[in-house]
Amino acid sequence: QTTLCLPRSFEYSQKNAVLVPAAALGVGGIMVFWLRSRHKIKTIEMGDGWWGSGERPLKGKEDESIRPFKIETSDKEIEDLHRRLEQARYTPPLEGAAFHYGFNSNYLQKVVAYWRNQFDWRKQVEVLNKYPHFRTTIEGIDIHFIHVKPSYVPHGRAVQPLLMVHGWPGSFYEFYKIIPLLTEPAGHSLNEGDVVFEVICPSIPGYGFSEAPHQKGFDTIATARIFHKLMNRLGFKQYYVQGGDWGSRITTNMAQMLPQSVKGLHVNLVFINKQGLRRMISVMLGAYVPWLVGLTREDVRRTYPFMQKNIYDLLRESGYLHIQATKPDTAGCGLNDSPVGLAAYILEKFSTWTDKSFLHQDDGGLESKYSLDELLTNVMIYWVTSSIVSSMRFYKENFSKIPDLAVHDRVGVYVPTGIAAFPQEIVHTPRVWAKQKFKNIITYTYMPRGGHFAAFEEPKLLAQDIMHFVRKVEQL
Repeated sequence: QTTLCLPRSFEYSQKNAVLVPAAALGVGGIMVFWLRSRHKIKTIEMGDGWWGSGERPLKGKEDESIRPFKIETSDKEIEDLHRRLEQARYTPPLEGAAFHYGFNSNYLQKVVAYWRNQFDWRKQVEVLNKYPHFRTTIEGIDIHFIHVKPSYVPHGRAVQPLLMVHGWPGSFYEFYKIIPLLTEPAGHSLNEGDVVFEVICPSIPGYGFSEAPHQKGFDTIATARIFHKLMNRLGFKQYYVQGGDWGSRITTNMAQMLPQSVKGLHVNLVFINKQGLRRMISVMLGAYVPWLVGLTREDVRRTYPFMQKNIYDLLRESGYLHIQATKPDTAGCGLNDSPVGLAAYILEKFSTWTDKSFLHQDDGGLESKYSLDELLTNVMIYWVTSSIVSSMRFYKENFSKIPDLAVHDRVGVYVPTGIAAFPQEIVHTPRVWAKQKFKNIITYTYMPRGGHFAAFEEPKLLAQDIMHFVRKVEQL
């Protein structure tokens, strides 16, 4: 009987040989389609914008030319500054107040005396002009940027374009110490063989020498789009992006908007808004069984005591944010009129955001990390461009939406990401929390020292981390 069945079972198995794979292919295809549609990378819509004054012109293409730009000053500008510095009024600080009440006015008088009698703005303008500056018109406003290429590229080595974006109250000048390390690594004992950059540092619109938007609603997404257009105009199809503070949010938005253009994203501050049950459990258990919720010993050291480091310290450091996110123009009036007020407002951030313990020092520890020439040059960029109010408005534009409704909080980041976690940063984001948003973390480094203004304070450490990250991405 078995032998009689053989031809039939053979025939049946022949049919099976065709039908089963066909069915499997069909089901597999449906599954793949379902999985792909389920995991289709969500992106931020690029959209378009107009930030010039009045209505967008109907006819005529935007002038896409890239124009060389030079920072200039005049006797009149310097005389006006000196007159205002000489007429400043001060309120004596409380005894033993150090920097606990904000900028100590005894130390402020020393800073102003230096500014009036020793600081040489003409010389600093020359320093600022040592890199090539340009401007170009995008979406109705003039965008300022510096573009630095390596002077020598060894044979066969690819030059990586790197866009670096500053934050508030910084400027493109924050990158002046890191640029030579990235463009000429061999000359700065950073010759690790294979990574060299050309660096593009734009000024965020409304900051420094970039024109301020004339319309409401200019946020980090609009900035991200403008910077993509800038890189495109410079002829780059793919590039690396890097940022801290607002620069981190802008470059993250760039990665969410056009992941195909961003080869890699490197940040030294992580923005994460999700505060759900998962995070609460992580915080509660992290203090006792960190390994259970994916926290390392270093995370614990930087995150706890939680209330102190994440609530009280943050509240103390974020009063400015509430003002700027609600009514920036009111406080901005005084700052735009008084160079002394402007310096106090800006430099106070360079104290506590560099190191929280500087609160206890009469001089805010400012000169332990920076020179007065460096600090005042950054203040002068705000002063001579009259840009403090427009820079403060950026907070209102970005905080005017309910956080949960903000599109960039609902879109993951899938491009290769590098995170440099500096120990004195205002808040610490462990890798396990960052992973909820950044789905492709290639490097996560606990930096040995340094705070919020990483490129300005620890250029070599940051440069090494960027290079390490890019090297890894290039090997993928």
